[in-house]
Amino acid sequence: MTYSLLQPIIAGIVAIVACLIFTPLVIKLAHKKGWVVKPRSDRWHQKTTALMGGIAIFGAYSVAIFTSGLQINPMLYGVSFIMFATGLVDDLWELKPVFKLLAQIACAFVLIYYGFNFGGGLLDWAGIPLTFIWVIGITNAVNLLDNMDGLAAGISAIVALITATLASLNGSPYLAVSGFAIAGATIGFLFFNFKPAKIFMGDSGSLFLGFSLAYQSIAVQYKMGSSSAVWILLIPISLMAIPIMDTTLVTVKRLLAGRRIDQGGRDHTSHRLVALGLSEKQAVLTLYGICAAWGVLCLLMYKSRINNLALCVVLVGVSSVIFSVLLSKVKVYSDPEEILTYQRLNGQAAGRNVTFQFLLSQKKLIAGLFTDIIIIYVSFLLTKKTLHIKHVQDDVILGSFICIKILLLYVGRLYYRIWRYVQVVEIGAYFIFIFLATLILAGLLYLKGKYPLYTSYFLMIDFLLTSTGIVFSRLFYRWLNEQISRNRGARKKVIIYGAGDSGYLLIQELLQNHKYELKPLGWIDDDNTKHNMYLYGYKIYGGKKDLLAICEKLKPDMVLISTKAISEDAENEMRQILDKQNISLGRFNLQLSFGQDMAGTYLQDARSGYEGPSKQEPLMS
Repeated sequence: MTYSLLQPIIAGIVAIVACLIFTPLVIKLAHKKGWVVKPRSDRWHQKTTALMGGIAIFGAYSVAIFTSGLQINPMLYGVSFIMFATGLVDDLWELKPVFKLLAQIACAFVLIYYGFNFGGGLLDWAGIPLTFIWVIGITNAVNLLDNMDGLAAGISAIVALITATLASLNGSPYLAVSGFAIAGATIGFLFFNFKPAKIFMGDSGSLFLGFSLAYQSIAVQYKMGSSSAVWILLIPISLMAIPIMDTTLVTVKRLLAGRRIDQGGRDHTSHRLVALGLSEKQAVLTLYGICAAWGVLCLLMYKSRINNLALCVVLVGVSSVIFSVLLSKVKVYSDPEEILTYQRLNGQAAGRNVTFQFLLSQKKLIAGLFTDIIIIYVSFLLTKKTLHIKHVQDDVILGSFICIKILLLYVGRLYYRIWRYVQVVEIGAYFIFIFLATLILAGLLYLKGKYPLYTSYFLMIDFLLTSTGIVFSRLFYRWLNEQISRNRGARKKVIIYGAGDSGYLLIQELLQNHKYELKPLGWIDDDNTKHNMYLYGYKIYGGKKDLLAICEKLKPDMVLISTKAISEDAENEMRQILDKQNISLGRFNLQLSFGQDMAGTYLQDARSGYEGPSKQEPLMS
């Protein structure tokens, strides 16, 4: 049968219909046979749910493949069946991890035998061990990703659609049909697996999907041409960004917290998003969006030159890393585990491994250096592209740009600034030191006789791109950190009375210090000129005369007075008004002591069950 572009789409539709038919039957069978999962403290679901959804997914995939009209490679289909069967046996009788690992190694060997190596053949012999690592890593990453209703199925559907599209563009019919079949099966399964889930896929589904996506992501590397070698290596990593990000985050945090890597828990990326205040659906859809963004980027990478998309790749990559770092700060473990994690992250409890302890203690410096090197590198390439400079021997000049700019930033102590507190004066410092580095580079280029090629226009554009990129990375980190803080869950919601300097200090502390579990809603201020304006991103709703109406609208648990302008009589009057609404009243005091006393500020709640920190426990750190 002649290959048609409609065949993959038809295969996807067939898979959707087949899964819509198979899944209800599997649900009934699962409840009849007792193949169900009951709620557990370390799992997310709240009710007894059917298992074995992988049967419906693999069955729908098989129907789509065998009805596509294409010649099926029995070995490639066979290894997919082996992974499905391994997961099925594990669901029924709980296989030991070593047996699942052996099955993954055997299936990876089959892929290598048929020429599917990581790197598309560009890495020669090095592609063989990387293929084993890739297949085993991605298979287990998707298995770990199956931690919330609809998450693993949805991410698998997006990745499969992207790989199928790339395969169609490459003229790989079997790969395209296989990708659309996987996407169709998972989309059909989502009708029953999205919150509230009626069935889980189990290991029979997650191991099959993980292996299939690992195979699909390295198979699309072929037929792209050696001129796009960088993109050929980036595409599979970009396709699997969410599973890689989630697995890395969970692994690192569990090791730091003293947990086993294979220990279950509510510490995945999706769980951390929920802990920040998102609903389960919002958390899953957020990860869908990130995965789709990476997928679209992969399509744009297809046969594109590095200069065209380098900045885009860097921005998305750095943003994803920053997103993961900030999510890692969300509290999901017990207090002793969180304390141990904090100590290890700061190099205080890393054991006797001096190297590991050093890396942890200098993690911010290392992260800053790595980020800036990438930004300087991309800025250099983009400047060359903009000015149409074609010069092959650029390694020495590029190295000089990186070394001198990094050296000046280090000399300026800019790698010892805390990004989440970056201020305007520090932003100016970045521009000044990069400008000084640019002047030094201009002198070196002139002495080396390179100035006619790398003109003042080149230096000016490179300066603007580098400085803007570095400042943006710091501001983006601060913005994302604040957004996470604003949306996290809290025990009580508060309105702050007094939109002034002390109120500004208070709201910063409430957002940055999560232990108080107080979430700001907005401001009250008696200055009419401030009404309907915003301070620190929160609206100033009105003054004291509007207090009751504002409380009825925002429904706070507490009002905190941050200004000394409110007298004791006025405070008592407010308390009487708030009593009727069952809203507590507190006051923020900023104290400065000298001599033998400790300097600090603290919160005191005037009434209600909330006592707040004591005077011995300063609020402001």
